[in-house]
Amino acid sequence: MVENPFVAGSVAEALYDLLGRTGAPLTAAEFAARVDRDRDAVAETLETFAALGIVTERAGSPPTYARNDAHFPRDAAAVLARERSLADLEARMDELVDRVWRYQQRYDAETPLGVDVSSANVTEADLSDWEAARAELRCHERARRLRLHDAVSNPPEPAERS
Repeated sequence: MVENPFVAGSVAEALYDLLGRTGAPLTAAEFAARVDRDRDAVAETLETFAALGIVTERAGSPPTYARNDAHFPRDAAAVLARERSLADLEARMDELVDRVWRYQQRYDAETPLGVDVSSANVTEADLSDWEAARAELRCHERARRLRLHDAVSNPPEPAERS
C-alpha cells in the first residue's frame, strides 16, 4: 500500500487510507459516513484532493469523487485481494505456512537471520526460498485482511425477490 503522507488522525489521513482500499465513486456524505468524520470537513478535503490529483471529481448533484489510480501504484496485496477468493488466499497461505515451518524445523530457527550460515548443511538457495516464502505469506496475509475488511465494510446487497 502507498505510505500515507498525512497527519495521523486527520480527516485527510482517514480519506487517503479509504481511497487506497476502494476505487468506487462516492459522494462526500458517503465518504464521511465510511470514515466517521464531519461531512463538511470531508467535502473540503476531497476538494483539496481533487486539486492535488489524488481523486477525480465527477459532476453530478451531489458530485462524486473517485480515486485517481495513477496516484495509487498497484499494490500486490490489493491485487491479490481483488483477484483471488478468500478460500484461494487461505489455501495458498496454508502452503506457505507449511513451507516456512519446514525450514524452521530443518534449521532450528524462527527466521533465516537466525541460521548459523557457517554450518555445512546450510544452502543459500534454502535461505533465499525461505525468505521469499515469508514475504509471500505476509503479502497473502495482508490480502486476506483486505478481503475480510471489504466483506465487512461493503457487504453484498440482498438479492431482490420477485
